[in-house]
Amino acid sequence: MSRGKKRILHLIESEGIYGAERVIINLSQQMQYSENYSPVIGCIVAQKNNPSALYDAAQSLGIEAIKIPIGNARLLSDLPAAAKQLKTANIDLIHSHGYKPSVFGFIIFLLKKIPIIATCHLWFDPSKGPLKMRAMIALEKLFYRWFPKVIAVSEPIKSILLASNLRPDQVDLVRNGVDIPDLTQLTQETQQLRADLQITNTDFCVLNSARLSRQKAQWTLVKAAALLKQQGHTVRILIVGEGTLLEELRTQIESENVADCVQLLGFRTDVNKLLALCDAFALPSIDEGMPMSLLEAAAMAKPIITTKVGDIGKLIEHNITGLVIPTEDPSALAQAILQLKSDASSAQKLAQKAHERMAENYSSQSMSNRYLAIYEKLFSTI
Repeated sequence: MSRGKKRILHLIESEGIYGAERVIINLSQQMQYSENYSPVIGCIVAQKNNPSALYDAAQSLGIEAIKIPIGNARLLSDLPAAAKQLKTANIDLIHSHGYKPSVFGFIIFLLKKIPIIATCHLWFDPSKGPLKMRAMIALEKLFYRWFPKVIAVSEPIKSILLASNLRPDQVDLVRNGVDIPDLTQLTQETQQLRADLQITNTDFCVLNSARLSRQKAQWTLVKAAALLKQQGHTVRILIVGEGTLLEELRTQIESENVADCVQLLGFRTDVNKLLALCDAFALPSIDEGMPMSLLEAAAMAKPIITTKVGDIGKLIEHNITGLVIPTEDPSALAQAILQLKSDASSAQKLAQKAHERMAENYSSQSMSNRYLAIYEKLFSTI
């Protein structure tokens, strides 16, 4: 790495490899080709020896990563130590992702004068959630007023930021982007995985990849599986991810008697292979920006079932690039799954149209170019 490159720290508190994490990885990979900027992924952990899937993933891809210990019970000592750590690491800009990294990053800015910007991947309703989270979001909204730039990943999030008393010149829109994989190679690698998961050639397989949370509404998939099973249809649902609703979903699967057709796969590093083996992708979320998992499904040319929330409608239009269902409607979800299952030709046409739209508007290179332009403009003024 040339010493002349500006070191950009992507600061995040990560619980796995989900949407924001994949944005950071894709952006960092593209940044490695930049002549002027070098990425560093900063993973907030409670203690230095705590594991971090994002840290491990970055290391495996040859991206510089550091763990930044900041424990909630030790903020008065850990935040100054983190500020010193980043200063010693010659970080030129903190790029925060999430409300806690934005709050912590701003305090580090006050302590060590390392400039900070933020990407807002999702806007949480400040009237909901635990008290600590609501307090942090309130601080995030307040601190944003002193950020030179806050980036939204969707039009609705941009509108919310502007309505939160941020100046128009402070807020930019940068849409998420993904790489387009080698579909032929991935397809060849899925036969053993299908056997491992006991998925037969006659099973219609639907994948969901997201945090297990209220926002992602995986409970509708479980209920849809139950409805389809009652109707005598053979469908397999694979749910990838970890989160606060894990035990609740396990209980629901047992109570709905669908353990034979719904699997909770937990955290996986082979989501692309799972996408390759599945017949359709379903994301019945009730709140989104532009979800990376949806972009990845489109990049893999998979038929998509989703809801019209956030910026999803810019990629998925009903019966044009996918199937759009109402939120929290298991019956509509079951019908959409059955529609794709019964008409493979139409399903593939939807998938191909979504793939073409994704490739045109949501590539990693396009996303990276937008961020690099923001960095360039920022450094020209400080």
